[in-house]
Amino acid sequence: IFLMTLLWMVNDLRVQVGRSAGVVRTAGESINDNLPVIVERSRKTTELVADTLPEVVSRVQVSSEVLAELAEDIRQLKELAGAGKPRDKNLIAYTDSLLNTIEKAGGKIGVSKSLPLTTGLKNTQPVADWVASARKEALFWMLLVSTKKDMAARLAKTKLGFHWWIETPGQKPMRLLEWMQANHPETKGLPW
Repeated sequence: IFLMTLLWMVNDLRVQVGRSAGVVRTAGESINDNLPVIVERSRKTTELVADTLPEVVSRVQVSSEVLAELAEDIRQLKELAGAGKPRDKNLIAYTDSLLNTIEKAGGKIGVSKSLPLTTGLKNTQPVADWVASARKEALFWMLLVSTKKDMAARLAKTKLGFHWWIETPGQKPMRLLEWMQANHPETKGLPW
């Protein structure tokens, strides 16, 4: 029984070694068949990278130089516009928050009718449309203003210097700057 078991185990090992040898042989043949193709692809890739890399590096250098010149031009434009002074680091976040608050209010924005016996607003537009336009205008004001107070004051007036008025649902029209001070906590906290 012992010899039978030993012979059975040895036979089992022989069969396993035979299978493993077959797998190794198949893998070796596959590698031998595919290796020239893999080597050729690697060579072509290396040649392609070697051929195009100098051009890519050159383009990156040119782009870097152009960006450096552009940054210098922007700095000079800011100085020319008088915006070289330091500004509040949170001015962008403040402006975004302020415009989001106005947009959430809904309603319409316009200018006050200036005739003595007339009330209401003229040249109105939905608040969402006004905010979309004001975001573009705020990009320009970022170059010129340095404080949150200045930004709020600039956004609260038209390009011609008239006060914007806001009429939210269920409320009477009021000046936009006053509305900002009443409804935007950070604007309310500014030194007016």
